[in-house]
Amino acid sequence: MMNGQWVLPRIAKRVAVMLTAVLLLTLTNGFNWNAPTAEAAGTTPVERYGQLSVKNGKLVDKNGQPIQLKGISSHGVQWFGDLVNQDTMKWLRDDWGISVFRVALYTEENGYIANPSLKNKVKEAIEAAQKLGLYVIIDWHILSDGDPNTHKNEAKAFFNEFSTKYGHLPNVIYELANEPNGNVNWNNQIRPYASEVSQVIRAKDPDNIIIVGTGTWSQDVHDAADHPLPDKNTMYTVHFYAGTHGQSLRDRIDYALNKGVGIFATEWGTSDASGNGGPFLNESKVWTDFMASRKISWANWSLSDKNETSAALLPGADRKGGWPDSQLTASGKFVKQAILEGSSNHGGGSNGGNNGGDGNNGSNNNGGNNGGDHSGSTPGGNNEGIVLQYRTDDTNAKDNAIRPQFNIKNTGKTAVKLSDLKIRYYYTDESKQAQQFFVDWAKIGNEKVKATFVTLPNPKSKADKYVEISFTDGVGTIQPGGETGEIQSRIHAANWSNFDETNDYSYGATQTAFSDWDHGTVYQQGKLVWGIEP
Repeated sequence: MMNGQWVLPRIAKRVAVMLTAVLLLTLTNGFNWNAPTAEAAGTTPVERYGQLSVKNGKLVDKNGQPIQLKGISSHGVQWFGDLVNQDTMKWLRDDWGISVFRVALYTEENGYIANPSLKNKVKEAIEAAQKLGLYVIIDWHILSDGDPNTHKNEAKAFFNEFSTKYGHLPNVIYELANEPNGNVNWNNQIRPYASEVSQVIRAKDPDNIIIVGTGTWSQDVHDAADHPLPDKNTMYTVHFYAGTHGQSLRDRIDYALNKGVGIFATEWGTSDASGNGGPFLNESKVWTDFMASRKISWANWSLSDKNETSAALLPGADRKGGWPDSQLTASGKFVKQAILEGSSNHGGGSNGGNNGGDGNNGSNNNGGNNGGDHSGSTPGGNNEGIVLQYRTDDTNAKDNAIRPQFNIKNTGKTAVKLSDLKIRYYYTDESKQAQQFFVDWAKIGNEKVKATFVTLPNPKSKADKYVEISFTDGVGTIQPGGETGEIQSRIHAANWSNFDETNDYSYGATQTAFSDWDHGTVYQQGKLVWGIEP
C-alpha cells in the first residue's frame, strides 16, 4: 500500500527535475554567455546533485556519491525578510558559491504563530531557489517556545501545506524544529513530535530530506543517534557557535556519525552563542575543516545586517545583493571564503578591486600595480623589491582588538623565500599585559603564520611594542610579480582590555583598502628592506 501511495509523487518529482532544467535553460537564453554564471555553465547545484538521499549516514547525490552542501541561513523573516529574495540568493550563488539557502520562519518572537502571512516569504524563497537551482531548507524555527510540541498542530498543518505544494521538487529540505531547549529531551518530547510531523510530510513527499532538531539547542546529537527515527532520509541537527562550542561537541558528532546517522549543521556562527563576541575565526576554521573532512553540510547564521558579530553584512547593506567585501563583516568575509573553498558554483570575479577577502580566485596579482620605485620609503634605498601593503579591518580605535591585515608583494626580478621575511607592526600597549596573536585567515594557510611580541627597549611616542610576524619553513617563495595574498591578523591583551590605537605608529584609521604602507617594516634575513622604523 505504501508503494502505491508514493508512485505518483515519485513520477511527479522526476518530471519536476526535467522541467527545472528546461526552465533554467530558458532563463539563461537572454544572458551574456561570456559571463560565467552558474546558470550559463549549466552547473547549478540541483542540476549537479539532483535528488538527495542519505546513505550510510552521509548526504548523497542522485548517483549515491557523498556531497557537502554549504550556504547561509536568513535571520528571522519577520525582521530581515527584505534580504530574502531572488536577487540576493542569485548573488550568493554566483559570488559566494552557496548551494543551499535556509529560510528561518520563527514560530514565536512575533513570527508565524502571530503572523501566518510570513509563510509567503518562505514560499518566495522556495520559488527563487527552484529558479536558481539551489537547495532550500524550510526552517520551523522554534526557540523561545522550547518544546516543539507547543505548536505541534500548527507545524503539522504548515508542513502538510508545504509538502503538498512543493514536495514534488527535488531541492526542498524540511527542518522540523530549529532548537528544542529547556525541559525537553530526545526520547520524551522531540522524537515523538518529529515522528508525527514526518508522517504528515511523507504522505505527500516520500523522499526529500527531513532534518530534526536535537535537545539542548540542537547539541544532543548523541541522543538521536542512540534512538533514530526509522525514516531512511532523515538527518539530525547540530548547532554550534565557535566562541562557545568546541571539541566536546565535535566528539558528540563523531559518536553520532559512527552510529551511522546523518548530521546537518543547519546553523552555526563565528561568534559565541549569544550571536556576539569574537568573531572567533581560528576556532571557526577548526570547525569548517572538521565539517569538510566529514562532509557535514552546513548553513551559517546569518544573512542579516543586524549589529551583531554573527551577521554577515554591515548595517545598511544593499537588500538585493551585489555586496562588495566592504559591505561584509569579518564574519561575512570568513564565511564567504569558507563556502568558496572547494565550491564549483562561483560565477567568476564580480567583486573587483583589492577590497575583497576572497583569496580563492588567486587573481590579485594586479600586474599594473606592481611597478614603481618604492626605495624612497626605505632608509638608504635598500629595497630588494619587497613591498608591504596594509589595511585595517577595524575602524574602532578603542576596542579590545587590533586587526591589521597585510599583503607582501615582490616587485623585484628574483623569487623571494617567504620564510626569510618578517613583518613588524608597531603600537602602544595600554594594558601592560601579555599579548595574544591570532590569524583569522591567511591565503597561504593560517598554520604557516606565526608571531612574537617585542617590547622596545627605548619606547617611542607612538610605539612601545611591536608584533613580529614570520613564516614557517617550507611555506614557499613569492615569485617576481607575485604576492602572499591577504593575511588577516588580530591582537588582544591577555585580559581583553581595550587598546587606544589613535596614537599607534602603524595604525591607519582610514586605511580600509590595501595600499603600500611604510609605517610597517619588513626584514629579509634581518635586513630592513621596506618601511620606516618609528
